[in-house]
Amino acid sequence: MGSFRVGITISALLFPLLAFAAQDDLVLSPANVRFSTNTFLEGKIVRIYATVTSASDNDLRGVVKFFDGKEQIKGDQPVSVLAGRDDSVFADWIAEPGDHTLKALFVPFENYNDDPSNNYVEKTITVFADTDRDGKANKDDPDDDNDGVLDEADAFPLNKNESLDTDGDTLGNNKDEDDDNDGVLDIEEIKAGIDPLKLDTDGDGVNDKNDPYPLDPTRTTLDYDRDGTKDAQDSDADNDGIPKTQDTNDTNAGPTIIVTSEGKSPQRLVFPNEIATFETTTSTDPDGKIAKTEWNINGKKFSGEKLQTALDKPGKNTIEVTVTDDKNESRTNTFSIWVIPAWTPWAFIVLIFLLFILAIFFVFSYSKRRRSRWERVHATLDTILKWLPNPKKK
Repeated sequence: MGSFRVGITISALLFPLLAFAAQDDLVLSPANVRFSTNTFLEGKIVRIYATVTSASDNDLRGVVKFFDGKEQIKGDQPVSVLAGRDDSVFADWIAEPGDHTLKALFVPFENYNDDPSNNYVEKTITVFADTDRDGKANKDDPDDDNDGVLDEADAFPLNKNESLDTDGDTLGNNKDEDDDNDGVLDIEEIKAGIDPLKLDTDGDGVNDKNDPYPLDPTRTTLDYDRDGTKDAQDSDADNDGIPKTQDTNDTNAGPTIIVTSEGKSPQRLVFPNEIATFETTTSTDPDGKIAKTEWNINGKKFSGEKLQTALDKPGKNTIEVTVTDDKNESRTNTFSIWVIPAWTPWAFIVLIFLLFILAIFFVFSYSKRRRSRWERVHATLDTILKWLPNPKKK
């Protein structure tokens, strides 16, 4: 009987505490987190609502935080919930295409005995792409970019500025300067009356660029360099100076290398570690354009139209430059640069000075020998004259 009384007494003491712990709780349930729409489209504003309910006899406060993945949407949304009531907040979110995990988290202000297990709600949604923002998802829209061309006929269904790609180079015709990729710019073809959307305007089997008569299907003679000799009989069809038997592409003239500083004497003789500059910016390609320039200096490789390098190897340095055009045909030139030691100019000056001194010595030496010889001749003449009779004494 005594034990029973003790148990009743302990229960009576703990009951108010348990009741108090159970009362101070704010609840955020899945049913109380909702969206302003059930269809989520790209670019649309979605309003996310959260309602916090009270299971307490006390007035309580806190904040609701909304998240898209790990990124918080807007800022904290404060709630003030009266005893036995609820309070609602919202945040606006701009939907982007793809799957999203949206979260709502309630955080109480007061440090009371809140149950954290009912403070968090997570929902996964899918946002459908709507490129033209017409309120119709791309998957249901026959013209995603709303450019007037149906997707099935549109080479760029998500780009309202492009719909055609005649040559299939992934560059739309509006931006592409050579729609048919025949090597002739659209503006030039239009001027010549050639169709900029056809590789072969007259349909004779010859590409417009290579056809000397692009508007006359009855004249199909291939004459790439237009020198009057058919390519089949021309030993150098592209007139690049390389015989057909040695040319990797006889319908491509290939690049012409011009190294602007190659012929300048300061670039032929340099001092160690002196910066030498070489450029191929004036190189040309008569039937295309320069694609790349590569340099090889004593086994070291560089690239680019302009080369600035310091040479430290004394003596002869070999420089090889290779220029490649847009049809992957290359030309190579080789020239040499001499690196002279820094003391070389002084040695040259000293040598000139020594030669000058030596020249003066030889001049004076020659003059002295010449004078001594004349004095001996003069003495000999005097002796002879002494032995000759003197007419005046008679």
